[in-house]
Amino acid sequence: MVILNLRAIARRILGRRGTFLLRNMVSEIAFRIGYYEDPRSRPQGITAMVITYNEEDWIEPSLLSIKDLADEYVIMDSSTDRTPDIIERVKSEHGLNIRLYRVPPGDLSEIRNEALRKTSYRWILHWDGDFVLYDGSDRFIRSLIEGLSDRRHYLIYWPWIKLCGDLKHICGDPMHIEHWLFTFSRTLSYKRVMINGIPYDSLIAPLRLYKAIYIDRILGLHLAAVRKPSRLALKILWFRYREEFWRASSKGISYEEYAKIKAKEVYGSEDLEFVGRKLIDDMTKDLQKYSGPYPSVLSPYLAPSKNLR
Repeated sequence: MVILNLRAIARRILGRRGTFLLRNMVSEIAFRIGYYEDPRSRPQGITAMVITYNEEDWIEPSLLSIKDLADEYVIMDSSTDRTPDIIERVKSEHGLNIRLYRVPPGDLSEIRNEALRKTSYRWILHWDGDFVLYDGSDRFIRSLIEGLSDRRHYLIYWPWIKLCGDLKHICGDPMHIEHWLFTFSRTLSYKRVMINGIPYDSLIAPLRLYKAIYIDRILGLHLAAVRKPSRLALKILWFRYREEFWRASSKGISYEEYAKIKAKEVYGSEDLEFVGRKLIDDMTKDLQKYSGPYPSVLSPYLAPSKNLR
């Protein structure tokens, strides 16, 4: 925990650019003196590491948008909706190399660590069931990593545009930037960290190994809060009160049941459809419009008849 706090302090003092500079200086020195781990112990290729929970709205276009980028998918699924059925259908129809594991909902850092252990390839693509890659971004990413040294470890960052409420509105905090692609190392692990009282899973990558690369190009969309109303209500309640959801789950209360309890407490109604519509209305009224581009896999969802609301 002390190490995590030091990292957070360094980020606040140095900023993202300064943190990258520090990381790259340390990793360059370590590499030059031979204090590094050779990533070539794994075959060249990309594993999409996907953690899913009730992602039936977007899981199909999400997986298809990277079908020409990912050599395999390792999917850890805790869903109670049709998500696993859709994954199996997409796997069969498109011949995707998907390994699907069903796991109980719980600490995301523990689930991601288990997923990491199941990956096969040198590169790990951190993927969520509501990420959708722009057309052509797969070729751009492939070309980028093919031009990098195969003896070095990398964290590759880029921004997503986040959409909220529906496919026509950009979230108030529109950019989501993290290390979405990185080389595998036995030293990697995810740790749970608390930020403003909310637990997050954070990837801990040794400074001595990993060089940071920032791509100043938006490569796709994060449909962060674009769901059918009842599922959006559940997702937002879970995100805000996930510690409570985990405790309830350990007592045999499903996420859906606890979402109704929490919705009644917070919004005065246990009707998740009603709460979700209220959240969408409140969310979108002051948001900037998004006019594209849209990935081609989202074309069927842009017709008015397919409006999620």
